[in-house]
Amino acid sequence: MVDQAKIIIRAGRGGNGAVSFRREKFIPKGGPDGGDGGKGGSVYIETDPNRNTLDDFAHQQKFEATDGDKGTGKKMSGAKGEDLIIKVPLGTIVTLKPLSQGKIEVENIAVKGMPREQMGRLITKVIPEIESKEQLIDFDKPGMKMLIAKGGTGGRGNVHFMSARETTPLRAEQGQVGQCFQAELSLKLLADIGLVGLPNAGKSTLLSVLSNARPKVADYEFTTLEPNLGVMKSGENRLVIADFPGLIEGASEGKGLGIKFLKHIERAKVLIHLVPAGESAEGAFEKYRTIKNELLSYGGEIETKKEIVVLSKIDLVSEEKVAEIRKYFMEKKVDILPISSATQKGIKELVAKANTR
Repeated sequence: MVDQAKIIIRAGRGGNGAVSFRREKFIPKGGPDGGDGGKGGSVYIETDPNRNTLDDFAHQQKFEATDGDKGTGKKMSGAKGEDLIIKVPLGTIVTLKPLSQGKIEVENIAVKGMPREQMGRLITKVIPEIESKEQLIDFDKPGMKMLIAKGGTGGRGNVHFMSARETTPLRAEQGQVGQCFQAELSLKLLADIGLVGLPNAGKSTLLSVLSNARPKVADYEFTTLEPNLGVMKSGENRLVIADFPGLIEGASEGKGLGIKFLKHIERAKVLIHLVPAGESAEGAFEKYRTIKNELLSYGGEIETKKEIVVLSKIDLVSEEKVAEIRKYFMEKKVDILPISSATQKGIKELVAKANTR
């Protein structure tokens, strides 16, 4: 899964104004009628509920709106450039860095039927400076759409430069260049519930039981190599559940697969922490403490989240073993809920706990 990307965003340039004069039968010396250039297209970013990754940006790094058309005679303005809408998943953080827009070169315009020495010329329009600071935008709301890069204004035609002293203006404005940014995209999945735990703790199986997701399930570590998402229906509520790849000790320092996905866990409102029941009470608690320490070491808002600790795979051990583990956790002041994804035992209680906000 691609959850980071760098792209270039460029708004369209405004079209050049026209140098033109009215030339019709019986009107040999009509006045200036050069039209304005069209405005360049702008670039927007919009959240798309049907996207879960930044995979689309792995093969395309440049996004450009179209330029405005140049003006023509008969005071006709050029067509506006088409806007560009970039779709991103909900939860994408966009950091914008302004790029240099470069200089505008002065060009000559040849007016039909006019001697070369009297050719019109374009005058450069001053481009306002854009903010030099980085801008950070969090696309964390459904249907969120924001203007990112403004299209350049079209240049004025020579009809605007006519005056009592200058009845045949031979000048027009160039269109402004559009804003240009380097954008760094970083995705933090938005989920109501996040499943965490050591590899092979039963997270993927639980996700398949709680939701419509069908993740890969197998009896070995690191079955899940990227987050899986599912939707749990509980009454009128629809909760998004994310199964995060197994963390290991040292994940917050870059070990294992977990460091890549710790940032996604930040977004979850509730964490379900799975501890497998296959070991001694002390061993089970040690596994719980290992992941808990990694989450706390990562920092951010993780330590303030609601946590539901679950003893998974209880169908593989005796009831005495389950009671022993529960007692040990209670002595450590940690409430733990025994469940079995295979037999559905404890699932209703888990859903009820996860659904309370």
